[in-house]
Amino acid sequence: MKLSVSIVWEASDSAPFLLRGPYVTSIKKAAALGYEAVEIHVRDPRELDVDQILKACQEEGIAVSTLGTGLGYVIDKLSLTHPEPKIREQAVNRLLQHIEVASYLGADVIIGSLRGSITDRQEAKKYERYAEEGLAFCLERAKKLGVTLFLEAINRYETNFINTAAEALGFLSRFAPDLSPYFKLHLDTFHMNIEEADPVQSIKMVGENLGHIHFADSNRLYPGGGHIDFKKIIAALKDIGYQGYIALECLPCPSPEEAAIRGLRYVRSLL
Repeated sequence: MKLSVSIVWEASDSAPFLLRGPYVTSIKKAAALGYEAVEIHVRDPRELDVDQILKACQEEGIAVSTLGTGLGYVIDKLSLTHPEPKIREQAVNRLLQHIEVASYLGADVIIGSLRGSITDRQEAKKYERYAEEGLAFCLERAKKLGVTLFLEAINRYETNFINTAAEALGFLSRFAPDLSPYFKLHLDTFHMNIEEADPVQSIKMVGENLGHIHFADSNRLYPGGGHIDFKKIIAALKDIGYQGYIALECLPCPSPEEAAIRGLRYVRSLL
């Protein structure tokens, strides 16, 4: 398992991203700290200077693990479950752009809050179908480009659609076998601490379907800053033969760099 750190150009202090500022600067900083990859969070991937990022990664011996899509929801209010067809179409197009850029960077793509929520619970099936149709379209493109999409289970206070590992696994099962290798589940220990009765058993239940995992402690600080038993989490990941990235996506406290250092040291001590 390799360690990745979340980076973003600009975000509020309450956003769970660690290193901030120009992407190349953060890539160099992440490599200097000892990370093996960066997870780039960006509103619109067309804002990225892909050649510059690839050059920095090659020079620093670091990879781009993933692209985070959530800022498209937070800033532009795009989602795959939006009641308006035009907004859903824009969300699909934004996701396709992420897939395209990820293919150049050798990265995969996270689908978290961009999937949206269910506006009317009485018509839940309709909204689920919106998400299913949009994702099926994007998965065809992801398959052609060799990019994997990671569907994140997010806690009930942030969305009412796919909160638990079991719900995410059930949604994944709807897709044809030829697409499923490009569609994996994404867990986050902060969300799991809220939603899962037993996070360790949830990891074991997901098994080979797990494609990506975020580490943040119970209070969303860096791992080791709260009460989650990461020793047991890591043991469970080893039990299922997980070979993906562990990405630190947590609050930049007490400072972005200090949180990145403390989290890295703590997780390294357990691996």
